[in-house]
Amino acid sequence: MEVVILNENGDSVGNLEIVDEIFKSEVNNNLLYEAIKNELANRRQGTHSTKTRAEVSGGGKKPWRQKGTGRARAGSTRSPIWVGGGKTHTPKPRDYSYRLPKKMKRKALLSVLSLKFGSNVLKVFEDFTFDAPKTKRMASFISKVKEPNTRKVAFVVGKDESLGDNYNKLLLSLRNIKDLKLVNADSMSIHPLFYADEVYFTKTALSKLNARIKG
Repeated sequence: MEVVILNENGDSVGNLEIVDEIFKSEVNNNLLYEAIKNELANRRQGTHSTKTRAEVSGGGKKPWRQKGTGRARAGSTRSPIWVGGGKTHTPKPRDYSYRLPKKMKRKALLSVLSLKFGSNVLKVFEDFTFDAPKTKRMASFISKVKEPNTRKVAFVVGKDESLGDNYNKLLLSLRNIKDLKLVNADSMSIHPLFYADEVYFTKTALSKLNARIKG
């Protein structure tokens, strides 16, 4: 299939031939759910921690004698039933990450791209050239080409030797724009693509994805 390439003004400047499955695959909602859950789990730091009764300082002495006081038996002020005591079944640091099979991740990626393309919210732009990084220029460009009700934009970029220093300048120009997520074509995350109102590709980014899917 052929995809239309747009310039900064939103005008067509040519076409790019890509394999059909990138934008015309069957959308599998279950795989999308599993892939997004996996990405969010892999982001978790898992640094949560509270102390058990063995880790809380103090409480070495029995608060009062066992019998004759009229009060309940107590062996330590660090017991979980005491204020300031340790916690029972407390959370401890752990790793939440897990691996998702490559075939599942691939199909989930094709699903989200096909979903966005089928909804007419995916656009491909020619590569940008810069004399110097210009956030104002890119912010103006995005506000001009996006739909009025669009808030979140995912921008997929790809690095190539032919771009020279333009790739780094593009990153610097985009990184501070509100409600914009940068996505690398070499390691595409599904979460920002799925939750974006619109998805933009540079020509180089789509070419790299096409070469990867072709195998």
